[in-house]
Amino acid sequence: MVSELIKGRRLRPLRFTSLSSVPEKMRMLAIEEGEMLLEEPMDELPLSLYRAFSRTGSRAVYETPYFRKRRRLSHLVIAELLEGNGRFMDRIEDEIWSLISEPSWAIPAHNVYIRDTQQLPVPDLSRPVLDLFAMESAEIMALSYSLLGDRLDQSLKASMLYEVRRRIIDPYLSSWFWWMGKEGKEKLNNWTVWCSQNVLLTVLAMPFADDIRTRVAEKAAASIDDWYMQYSDDGCCDEGAQYWHAAPLCFFGCIKILSEATGGALSSLSSDMKLRAMASYITNVHVVDDRYLNFADCSPCAGWLGAREYLFGSFIGCSELVDLAVSDFREQYSKAVAEGRAVRLYDNDYNLWYNYLEYSLADEMLECRLSSSKPLPSFTRYDSVGLYIYRRDGVVLAVKGGGNDDSHNHNDTGSLILYDGSHPILADIGVETYTKTTFSKDRYTLFPMQSLYHNVVNFAGVGQEAGAQFRAKDVEADERGVSMELGGAYPEGTVSSYQRRVSFCGRSITVADVVKGASRPVLSLITLDRPEAACDAISADGWRIEFKGCSGIAVEEIAIKGARLRIAWPEKLYRTLVSFSDNLEWRIIL
Repeated sequence: MVSELIKGRRLRPLRFTSLSSVPEKMRMLAIEEGEMLLEEPMDELPLSLYRAFSRTGSRAVYETPYFRKRRRLSHLVIAELLEGNGRFMDRIEDEIWSLISEPSWAIPAHNVYIRDTQQLPVPDLSRPVLDLFAMESAEIMALSYSLLGDRLDQSLKASMLYEVRRRIIDPYLSSWFWWMGKEGKEKLNNWTVWCSQNVLLTVLAMPFADDIRTRVAEKAAASIDDWYMQYSDDGCCDEGAQYWHAAPLCFFGCIKILSEATGGALSSLSSDMKLRAMASYITNVHVVDDRYLNFADCSPCAGWLGAREYLFGSFIGCSELVDLAVSDFREQYSKAVAEGRAVRLYDNDYNLWYNYLEYSLADEMLECRLSSSKPLPSFTRYDSVGLYIYRRDGVVLAVKGGGNDDSHNHNDTGSLILYDGSHPILADIGVETYTKTTFSKDRYTLFPMQSLYHNVVNFAGVGQEAGAQFRAKDVEADERGVSMELGGAYPEGTVSSYQRRVSFCGRSITVADVVKGASRPVLSLITLDRPEAACDAISADGWRIEFKGCSGIAVEEIAIKGARLRIAWPEKLYRTLVSFSDNLEWRIIL
């Protein structure tokens, strides 16, 4: 698709407009942030810090200063562009030199050449690893080069160009990494379009020769075409709402970049039905504010939208996405002004292109007139993942069918998420701060990944298994509810049959769990509120769940630790365990 549209076309270098129309308050706050960043010490990344990941499993030890460096450089560049008198240039050049001095731009957690293999404790500088953040580092370097132009020392610019070519462009053209795709022979995820977007930005923002630009663009186009062909026609992101920003939104980023470089050759994609479905996904899983329906490795607080989403919605004519992006940006702008700080990007706030877009489009988003968007549908189905969404009277219910082989998978087939307005009634916990264990063979030893900590039945402490074969069957869904057979999601011999039926009636939801051939079935329910338990019900302020057929109810605390989970949750959540024999009917009353 993309390959055909750019075939034979000369690629022009990207041109960036000045940031001359940024709202004055936003401009001053960004400059003040730049002043504070000048006072921050430089960060160093010694080999011992790189090795810490292999030795301790902690990603944060290395990644905290690693991303702080890149965030600081990007924000200093924005401050310099907004003020324009050279006050930030010495520190910017120090930060660029510091990035050049890093032996490797790939993070320790990604230091592999073969997918899903053991990370190497020390990078091999003769064979650069092209991971997400090596590509992000190149993007920051390239955009700094292009945006600052002759303000940068000419010898430093030569070194920047040399390092980007040596570390990124040459290995990109001569090597193969799994995320590059292989005509459907490799299962792809957000890495493909995220990395491709950044290599396109890099090669088109720096003065590379025409033949190099063409070769990079053709390879990137083949990769993103492969990703596009694997993506579901219904537009559902199986990695969850949080990763939508790194998957469909980065795919759109590739389209925007290549369209600009070819004089609009990709503009016809604005009517592509799959691309339109991808855009609609994020509005369909939105609950309120930054809360989203969060299956897989996704936080319930999956982020605020802004300039990139605004451009995506404008490109395909999706008023719902435009309105959500504009509303979110205005909310964040107002908060920033009230708190006296720079406007923050939720998603990848170290990415210089993302920051540039936010400032360059700020005035347009503040002045944009919101449309009278139609309300979200009362029933939305995504059969590719088995996600069914219901809305009525301020209630949002999501039922997850599908299977346990999603990208960033949790063993959560059959689970529910329920909101009453902005308040979570039945919750999906999300994922803890990433460590070495998160993406290893021991992934499912982590409690948030287990069905034992999702809103589904388990058996004598045995939960669901991961893998494509562990999935829901006989799924039937319509605007009234969902029914499915879940026995196949558990290890063989655990349960002969487990049927779940969910009926949605707005402020009253009924669930029937019918089990055959299993010992000690126990329903697990995760709540934000601590419920009061009676013999046949649990309740909290604003809701009640009544059980028919239960033989016991126990409530326990779940300690919520780590920065990633604490973004969304307080110190404790609650798990209610409801025992029954073979037939449990429960009714949620809001």
